[in-house]
Amino acid sequence: MDQDSQTQEITGDLSFREVADRWTVPLMVLDRDLCFVYANKAYLTATNTEWASIRQKYIFEIFPDVEERQDPVEAKFRRVFEGVQTRLEAQPYDLKQPDGTVQTRMWQAVQDPYRNDDGVVTHMIQRAEDITAQMELQRQNDFMQNELAHRIRNMFSVIMATSRISGESAESVDTFVDDFNERLVSMSRVYSNLTRNDWTGLSLRKIMIEELDGMLGRGSERYTLKGSDTILSVKGSKDAALIVHELAANARKFGCFSTPTGHLTVEWTLKGDTLYVTWTETGVPGIQPPKRVGFGTRLFDMFPKLVSTRTITEDGLQITVEAPLLKTEFDSFVM
Repeated sequence: MDQDSQTQEITGDLSFREVADRWTVPLMVLDRDLCFVYANKAYLTATNTEWASIRQKYIFEIFPDVEERQDPVEAKFRRVFEGVQTRLEAQPYDLKQPDGTVQTRMWQAVQDPYRNDDGVVTHMIQRAEDITAQMELQRQNDFMQNELAHRIRNMFSVIMATSRISGESAESVDTFVDDFNERLVSMSRVYSNLTRNDWTGLSLRKIMIEELDGMLGRGSERYTLKGSDTILSVKGSKDAALIVHELAANARKFGCFSTPTGHLTVEWTLKGDTLYVTWTETGVPGIQPPKRVGFGTRLFDMFPKLVSTRTITEDGLQITVEAPLLKTEFDSFVM
């Protein structure tokens, strides 16, 4: 039976083809042998097929599938001929494209029984929807939610570690409160910058400027920066901000920022996968070695792969840092 006569049998006086062909939802009709007797233009376009190539063909001959998945799908189709509406949720199908490539698309569909005048189910009508884009959006949303949860857990872990180390190194409750609050402000600042930068990492220069200006005020001439616009990973940006803030806080308490004539010069260079940073404070003669282990020392201990040296000079102090930038699964690089 050809498509025209079959359409007439299914629809009677209604021009089924005229209505269905203008419908944007992919729709097709199978007979009791699960062979195609109709497919609208939307279906043919979505499946990249022509009516002549699928007419009166068994559906799984046109769209072959693995046995373990074909069997339950065919079972749902067979149930339609028992008068039951069935649904297929998010089924992947490999569709051949015009250029010969195969593309996997996600389809969900509803199958309705069609009865003749005697109430006998003679055909199955399927309404399908390509939900590949929605599934990809859902996948991206799930990834973003998992990534957000991961970052929140990391943030709280850093806050708790900072609180613990701050408490261990504080000389008094007031000192603990002041220092801990400043560290939280620094963390908030770098998280805000990362958010504005779409969580793609920050340049070391920007981190330096943000932390030093946060300590000294915008446009301060108390420091000089020399280095290329090195981009750090998300984690590297957070770690660098934490370290720069602590060094700047120590400079304000004991170093170059504690005297009117003090000056800071920071130079850095990237060689291979290693970042070399030199932090030089001048204009503060007579600096004494610390008598107790402070937050800064404990902080550097948190990064076992980071190598630092501290040298007291006649005019101040110099700190050198070697930070290997290691590739990880989630970040391009991490300090």
